Amino acid sequence: MTQLLFIAIGGLAICFALVLTRSLFAIASDGLQNRNAVQLQMREDYLAKKELSVKLKQTFIDLSMSRRQAVWRNVLVVKIVQESEDVRSFYLIDPDQEPLPASQPGQHILVERSRKIESQGACRCYSLSDDCVAGHWRISVKKNSDYLQSMSRWLHEEVSVGDTLKVRGPSGAFYLSSDPSRHVVLASAGIGITPMLPMLIESIRRGNPSIRCFAQYRDVAHMPFADSLLHIASQHEQVEMNVWISRFPKGVRRSTDSLIREGKFQAVSMLDSPWAIQETDYYLCGPEAWQEQMSKDLNAAGVATENIRYELFQQSEKPAVAAADVVPRSVHFKQSNATLKFDNSQSNLLGCAAKNHVNLESGCRTGACGSCAIRLLHGKVRYTREPQFQLKSNEILPCVCIPESDLVVDA
Repeated sequence: MTQLLFIAIGGLAICFALVLTRSLFAIASDGLQNRNAVQLQMREDYLAKKELSVKLKQTFIDLSMSRRQAVWRNVLVVKIVQESEDVRSFYLIDPDQEPLPASQPGQHILVERSRKIESQGACRCYSLSDDCVAGHWRISVKKNSDYLQSMSRWLHEEVSVGDTLKVRGPSGAFYLSSDPSRHVVLASAGIGITPMLPMLIESIRRGNPSIRCFAQYRDVAHMPFADSLLHIASQHEQVEMNVWISRFPKGVRRSTDSLIREGKFQAVSMLDSPWAIQETDYYLCGPEAWQEQMSKDLNAAGVATENIRYELFQQSEKPAVAAADVVPRSVHFKQSNATLKFDNSQSNLLGCAAKNHVNLESGCRTGACGSCAIRLLHGKVRYTREPQFQLKSNEILPCVCIPESDLVVDA
């Protein structure tokens, strides 16, 4: 009987021990889960704070660089490379071998033609087409064969290795400004590829989750940097490359799944993505009409205007304003001591000054570079296109404005 009692007590002890063990295990498991949950939450909070810190740091860098004052400097041409039939790259360094300033990816510099040469338009803007870190600069210039005294012909035909150029910059409001967590689409036509290259390199560096590139070319003889684009895409899996050729070479087999395609891409091509358009930023650079149509089509598809950025790298061929909208005004140029009449024969204030032999600096003539910025002393102007250059409160850009009243300007 005693033996049976011991066996029963032993059995109860074992059961109690099992229950206790299970309870302790459950408590420990719950504690471990709670601890893991706390640690997971702490890690998420840390990553969120780190991401916010990265965003704030990048925003500070972007603002600091975009608002940095552009200064004139001399640069030395150390290398010239023929990129395609009509595009040539010029590598520039500081004559004293100091690193040239870093730029925002997509910004440009202003190049001044020698003053001893009398030609219309002494300055022109050219996008920086290489990595945006401090060191050297590279501009890639398409030769304009229609105008014998164009800046591009001068650069192609007269500038050689060892020559010194006078430039100003970097500057420009068109640059990669996307949050590193957003998806990026880079779309270009022709020479519009130049600002896209540094944007592509920098978006890879920043770790944007996906980068889709669309490059439109005329034919195989006019495809600057196509090989660089394909090489970069082959090295980085987050990059999707789409190269389109309007005039496909004869005898070459076409393939719909190839990186190189025949024809012209449309806005719908850029929307064919698993990522929501609300999470994507679109950058465009090409002829003005092309950019306007692409922007309009993206808007129609639901892309918000603030998520579309574009660069105007050439002067519009269409009139800035209708003649009927122009009221004749008096414009007094104080420093030149000249009073001119602005009427419907001029498309902007810069044209009025040039027609009447009042010399004003000019560059892009699209409101991007700020070369022609002057102080407005009296009166009011109306802009024919929104300036991309960040103006001071008392400044105007003559290249993209017309008088709305009689004016007095400090020029």
